[in-house]
Amino acid sequence: MTARDGTPLGTVEVVLDGELDIATFGDAQRQVESAEATEPPLLVLDLSDLTFVDSTGVRLALLADDHARAAGRRFAVRLGSGHALRVFEALGLVDKLDVLPPKPAGGSSPDPAVP
Repeated sequence: MTARDGTPLGTVEVVLDGELDIATFGDAQRQVESAEATEPPLLVLDLSDLTFVDSTGVRLALLADDHARAAGRRFAVRLGSGHALRVFEALGLVDKLDVLPPKPAGGSSPDPAVP
């Protein structure tokens, strides 16, 4: 069963804000690992509210993508229109990862089943 936008029901979204760098990587990685443990059909890593992301944030997304592929599940990243998008574009990763569009104004979908 899927939501109106075609994403699987049971999607888990990890939303990070602030800065994602070596100092915050451990906590962010634990959040992603906890979400992965639930074996969702789709794991979304939302980086759109980050004010800063460096190579450790990119590493987090690439690891999550690798884990999802190995488990036969789907991974997507939400980059928004700020810093995270610029970093992933500069590295040529926007075309290599499943990138979801920014959430509508207000931060969430009107339908809770739609990420």
